[in-house]
Amino acid sequence: MIAIDTERLTIRNFCADDWRQLQDLAVQYQATEWAQYEPPWPTSDEGVQGMADWFSRGDEYLAACLKATGTLIGLIAIERREGPEQRIHNLGYVFHPAYHGHGYATEGCRAAMRYQFEQLGADGILTGTHPDNAPSVRLLERLGLKEIARGEYSLSRDEWLALSQRPGTMP
Repeated sequence: MIAIDTERLTIRNFCADDWRQLQDLAVQYQATEWAQYEPPWPTSDEGVQGMADWFSRGDEYLAACLKATGTLIGLIAIERREGPEQRIHNLGYVFHPAYHGHGYATEGCRAAMRYQFEQLGADGILTGTHPDNAPSVRLLERLGLKEIARGEYSLSRDEWLALSQRPGTMP
């Protein structure tokens, strides 16, 4: 079981009972302009129950919840990518639109990255976003990831360690 606490968030494994809050996240996300860049999410009761059940079976999809209330406000994906010699992980995220602009995604993703490097022994993070998804691009850049190809971003363990040594920066 994963449980990561930050100043304002608890990032934890999903449980099947999260489905209603996950459904609200899915419905609200699907209504945003940014959803066009991703495959559609299920929003029906049955579809979201299945998604919550699947998420709850592993450690790759985590629920980002407000520490004060337990409200699920986001999803962070940390699945391992296949790599021949290195442990490369993905960083994916979706946060409820009602909570945008408050730094929750930055806080949650930084904590997830720290977990990937310190606990999972990741050698790097490789992720992507559509180049027109400006908020996602800004988040990845704020987190220290560098664009290595159009819409593809990475951060190596050495780069992360260098960032963590600078005062006032991550992790």
